[in-house]
Amino acid sequence: MLVIVGFMVTATTGLPDHQQGLATGLASMSQQVGITMGTPIMSAIVTAVTGGAVTAAAILHGVGVAIAVNAALVLLGVLIAVSFLGARQVFSRGVSDPG
Repeated sequence: MLVIVGFMVTATTGLPDHQQGLATGLASMSQQVGITMGTPIMSAIVTAVTGGAVTAAAILHGVGVAIAVNAALVLLGVLIAVSFLGARQVFSRGVSDPG
């Protein structure tokens, strides 16, 4: 909640006025899908790692593994986004600036 305004400003910066709503909708949808899918998936990872044990150490270990999986997924998403954005920038430079 702390960075939602900055996130939306970044998502819509540089877009024409007629695309602002679309960008905001896509950004909001990605958050909603992340919450809807992320919570049960991370909970399933914690449960699988702990094997149903309810000791503090087991739960802490399960949460640590879930956070590591989540971080790996975020890193994968960043790498995919950078690869697509990098390709897009190369193509746009090639079209608009031959030098």
